[in-house]
Amino acid sequence: MSGWLTKQINDLGKPDGIKKRDIRAQVLHALQEIDVRIAELNRSLQEKFHVAPGRRDLVKFYMKGGNAFECRLDPSGEAAMQNGGGTSDWDTQVVIDPWAPVPLQRFIYGLLEELVTDTMIRAGVDIARVADTFADETVKHWKAQRDNLERKDYSAYTLEYDDPQSLRQVYDQQRLGLWTNDRRRLSEPDIDHPERMPGILLNDAIRPFVLYRLGYTWHAKLPPPLPFAALSAQPPIRLPAKLPKPFPQMKADIRKPLLMELIDVTLPRRDTIEAVAVWEELAQEQIKIEKKTVSVKSPDADIAETEPTGDIARVTLPLPNIMYHLREIATMLCEIADGSSRHPDKLERRFARFKQIWGLGENEQIKRILSKMAGVPDIGATHPAHMEKVTQYIEKYGGDLKDDILGDKDDAFMLARRLMDWIAQRTAEQNDSFTKNDHVSRAWLGKFDRGRNELREIVDEVAKGVPDVVEGALEAAYSDDLVLIRFLEENEYLTPRQIGLSGVFRAAVIRVRTPMQVDALGTLFLARFGLNLDRPKSAEGEHPVRYRAYGVPRATGITHELTMVAFDEGKATTYLSITTATSGEAPFRRDAVNPYVNFASLPEIAAQRKIAAALIEDYLIRNVISRQYEALKTLLPVV
Repeated sequence: MSGWLTKQINDLGKPDGIKKRDIRAQVLHALQEIDVRIAELNRSLQEKFHVAPGRRDLVKFYMKGGNAFECRLDPSGEAAMQNGGGTSDWDTQVVIDPWAPVPLQRFIYGLLEELVTDTMIRAGVDIARVADTFADETVKHWKAQRDNLERKDYSAYTLEYDDPQSLRQVYDQQRLGLWTNDRRRLSEPDIDHPERMPGILLNDAIRPFVLYRLGYTWHAKLPPPLPFAALSAQPPIRLPAKLPKPFPQMKADIRKPLLMELIDVTLPRRDTIEAVAVWEELAQEQIKIEKKTVSVKSPDADIAETEPTGDIARVTLPLPNIMYHLREIATMLCEIADGSSRHPDKLERRFARFKQIWGLGENEQIKRILSKMAGVPDIGATHPAHMEKVTQYIEKYGGDLKDDILGDKDDAFMLARRLMDWIAQRTAEQNDSFTKNDHVSRAWLGKFDRGRNELREIVDEVAKGVPDVVEGALEAAYSDDLVLIRFLEENEYLTPRQIGLSGVFRAAVIRVRTPMQVDALGTLFLARFGLNLDRPKSAEGEHPVRYRAYGVPRATGITHELTMVAFDEGKATTYLSITTATSGEAPFRRDAVNPYVNFASLPEIAAQRKIAAALIEDYLIRNVISRQYEALKTLLPVV
């Protein structure tokens, strides 16, 4: 029902008495206003906090979702140039530099909340002035559909518009120290019909994102039962020959509000792997943002006109390139494959959109992106077995595309299916990493033993090669998933199986004395893992090892660090960090059984995983890293 409501106010292709074009025009102006104000925010942060020129933009903003896809797919088409987007609400994303100092990040998050809320309130006033009797028209459309018993989506519910709309703020206990769910009436501006202002939702209780939403709320209710006398006087009801299967059983009113959405703004939370992943995709130009014209025209206007004639609104919005949408669709297919998706019923739509992207060309780039997400060297050349779980999803939700997908004859569908099969297969392997008693399996323990032995040999090999450099390597400690899992087993509050193992069996932290030794030792390890430092930087993404050098603020000052991730056959195999942190700043823990073996502290493991997430595009490993990071934050302050 929420989907139906949202389409009613956003589908400009269906003129049905609602002033959709005027409403969409105000939505576009609001989106452009957010973009302009964020640009101003970046400039003010630069001046106020003396931010280095190379890090000028601490905040980035762009459109995403179906409307952005339609506008990018055909920039001169009807969606972009006449309807101001597609048939859904506008989804957008704000992201803050996750490497900025934590106090500065917190300050920016507060400014953004005020910026977005203020812009939405202003937009709501403008929308109320043009919305006219949209609520009454919507009820008429619903009633006409509801009275048609032949429709497969027949519903016995009636719709009621919430009057007044409200400003609702939901915070979790990490924000305020207590849970709050505050709802208050929007202040009445000096307009004729303040009840037509859309509501605003700020939801800071959904991990890993903060959500700002502008839109109308409705409620669904069942009509009261008729008295027996009145019921007996009613004419007989003629049911359709064939009832929907199953025929809906309406038991009670729906308590949760139904959403008629106009704008969604999502913001990855400061202390999440998702914030790192999104920022790095922008920083490494895996996502490229370009300003593009989007306009709303009157229905009879010529969209081919180069001059803005017949425009109701004409704005410039930051739109990501088509490869962003590829990653978005591929991620949704991966979520269906590993069973975490809340919308497996949208599988047909995902495949259809994937084929649209495939049809634009750039197929080799598409294969490279999917290979990294699947954790394989070449997804086009490797053929996993079809997984029964994926086949069942396709048979159930494939719709009109089901036979084409299962037939393995369409190149686009075959590649998308292959991605899902790889994810399902590797998910099954991860699920086998624990016994029925929730202990790490014997097979995986053996893999960790081999990984530790291999990593120790690599460290010894590098150490023997250049003794003058390595004499500053004070000690080393394992930081693999097994170290984390053992701690969770001792803690007994969290279930290790639910957090999972990534399949990366080699990980360590090495302590040195000086920043120069970080650089020198890092260069040796990078070469050992196969990095050619003379190779052009533009090709870094194809190297067998990726790395990041950075500083970590600590109580005693800044420590210099370098973390690298090594790959083999497309899959991450090794995390290695080198740090100047002293034993007091980053203590190691002795193994209770073998006193010659050190384990890294949990904050250092968390920091290493955060960097690794920025260097890895593997869907499954990133997901496990995210769960591990959240587990560490649950147990101790690691950031």
